[in-house]
Amino acid sequence: MTSTHSQNRTQTKSKSSSLFHFRSRIDEKTVAEFCTQLSVLLQSGVSLLRSLQVLRDQTTNEAMKDMVGSLVKEIQKGNSFSKALSLHPKIFDRLFVVTAEIGQESGQLPKVLAQLAEYLEKVVALKRKFKQAMTYPVFVIAVAAGAIGFMLMFIVPAFAEMFRSMQIELPALTKIVLSLSEGLERYGLIALLAIIGLVMGFKSTLQKEKFREKLEEKLLSVPLIGDILMKNYVARFCRTLGTLLQADVSLIEALGVTMRIFQSEQLQQEIQGIINGVKQGRTVAEPLVTSKFFPPMVSQMIAVGEETSELDVMLLKVAAYYEKDIDVKVETLSSVIEPVIILFLGVVVAGILISMYMPMFEVMSSVGMGG
Repeated sequence: MTSTHSQNRTQTKSKSSSLFHFRSRIDEKTVAEFCTQLSVLLQSGVSLLRSLQVLRDQTTNEAMKDMVGSLVKEIQKGNSFSKALSLHPKIFDRLFVVTAEIGQESGQLPKVLAQLAEYLEKVVALKRKFKQAMTYPVFVIAVAAGAIGFMLMFIVPAFAEMFRSMQIELPALTKIVLSLSEGLERYGLIALLAIIGLVMGFKSTLQKEKFREKLEEKLLSVPLIGDILMKNYVARFCRTLGTLLQADVSLIEALGVTMRIFQSEQLQQEIQGIINGVKQGRTVAEPLVTSKFFPPMVSQMIAVGEETSELDVMLLKVAAYYEKDIDVKVETLSSVIEPVIILFLGVVVAGILISMYMPMFEVMSSVGMGG
């Protein structure tokens, strides 16, 4: 009994470890490559089972090898491909499962997988640009803070020793800088640990959905950053919905899957409103006219897509347009923030240097007057 319990516990631990292994080692770029390779093999006439076995054997990523191996086992048991994918929700979300199921039923699985690969590549690029927009200012500020900290810790103390030997009345600015330097020298390690603790605490809090949602709401009101965030929502909505419709997923089901990829409760409510409207016979474009997330141009282009029965094509065009616009906005953000921070750093460094030289100028001037 103890042995069985121990074995079960070991299996549970192994399973948990395996799931974490998948999650940490298999990113969206790897999944996109998997979809592309599987699509090519299927288009060449290789069976699904054999294609998966080939991909399992050729991959050097151990986490990917284990995951594809588990797909092979499920297919050998007689389960569908979509069912096998659904057992790995951390890697293959509802979007994958639904499109794979439709693709397999319609005999268009190679085409659907190619579309999913393209979708993932676009999403990865979009996320990278968005993260760049968010992290670049933080990086530049950190470098600036490091430079100022270095001056206060190592350069200013040398001047402080000289001023003490001179025994003169120091200007107010010099006293402030010396006080900052002394404080950093005494409590620098504590301050550094506190900053690390705050950063780790922030990262931990960021894992909570409610906090992320509130943070996103606040960021939406920040100039330029809010605009990038809003366009990111639009691009992801259009890209996801367009990809699903291209795979012949029904409009209501496609909207339902699209709704789940967003964490913003307000955006989810808006998409739910679109779903309710479509069920009542309304178009997708109608509710978007009064939306706070979607610009007027989006509703107009979607309306044209619905009128011409090319909604999927139009959605992907809108997504491509906003993805390019995000590129421009990220470059603008970088070009605006960089000179501002450099100017700030220059002013601070100049202030520190001036505060250190002011007492010497005063001494020199008093010596000259005395002479």
